Amino acid sequence: MNEKELRAAVERVILSELAKIGEPYVPVMSSNRHCHLCQADVERLFGAGYRLTKLRDLVQPGQFACNERVTIETEKGKTTLRVVGPARDRTQVELSLTDAIKLGLRPPIRMSGELEGSPGCVLSSGNARITLSSGVIVAARHLHMSPEEAQAFDLRDGDVVSLRVEGPRPATLDGFIVRSGAAHRLEAHIDTDEANACALRDGQLCRVIRREGADVCAPGNTGLAAALGGMLLGGTPIQAAAQSPIPRPAQSEPIGRDAMLDLSGEARRLITEDDVRRAAQRGYRIIRYAPDAILTPLARDIAAEKRIELASAVHCSRAREDPLSGKEKQPWH
Repeated sequence: MNEKELRAAVERVILSELAKIGEPYVPVMSSNRHCHLCQADVERLFGAGYRLTKLRDLVQPGQFACNERVTIETEKGKTTLRVVGPARDRTQVELSLTDAIKLGLRPPIRMSGELEGSPGCVLSSGNARITLSSGVIVAARHLHMSPEEAQAFDLRDGDVVSLRVEGPRPATLDGFIVRSGAAHRLEAHIDTDEANACALRDGQLCRVIRREGADVCAPGNTGLAAALGGMLLGGTPIQAAAQSPIPRPAQSEPIGRDAMLDLSGEARRLITEDDVRRAAQRGYRIIRYAPDAILTPLARDIAAEKRIELASAVHCSRAREDPLSGKEKQPWH
């Protein structure tokens, strides 16, 4: 396990523990257009007996980005797709709606593997070409979780939740379908259209919002239509459990080095990069937080970038943290 994988594993453990005490946050990643190939199509495109080669591992166990690329071709245009391994039972192309419009396609929004009734296309690599009668989709929003992580978040496979995205273009994204199993790790997936619409950065932590009442799809219901149907037919609006807004400094407060945002009295156990960004936008230069609060690595990075001091409230004093060195300074009053 390399350093990046270790950090991700530790983050998942911390997020699971936070979820148990009512602070449910998950990392969100945007997925660019790509395709999954069955072994037969791998050999049609790259040669008999060919095996996909790994470029890098992805978060989901056993999944990897491949060195191989293919071109999707339609009557209106073409574009390049990264292949994601390993080989699957059926070939599947995942596009954003923007990609689909450029290619003149109208794919349905589906969960992975639900390909019935989807449009086809031509895939090519070098001189090899294959024609698909179906298989092009726009991936539905989904949230991966291991069984242990799902238990910590009090969720089950097939549940539908929303995620609150904070930042310069805040938004609440509905309709995330929980996918829980041994082959899943904590991570939500959206496409590039959705990420760009709310200025979301890969790995950004977003709060999980549950509906009151039944969060679980009715037994036997699978797929996006059933999941969204459960949301619409339930009759209960989604309750936005947004974080407390960060106030602007009062007119009498100096806007400068001494303008301090005091979060130490709140039941806020996680300080994220979005908290720091909002504080910077409102003119604060110091953030004071509770001694038991957890600061995410990105929160520290943004604090250093914005030159905001992070101060841990210890007893009645404020131990300041140098945003550049990450070390605490002596308490000041």
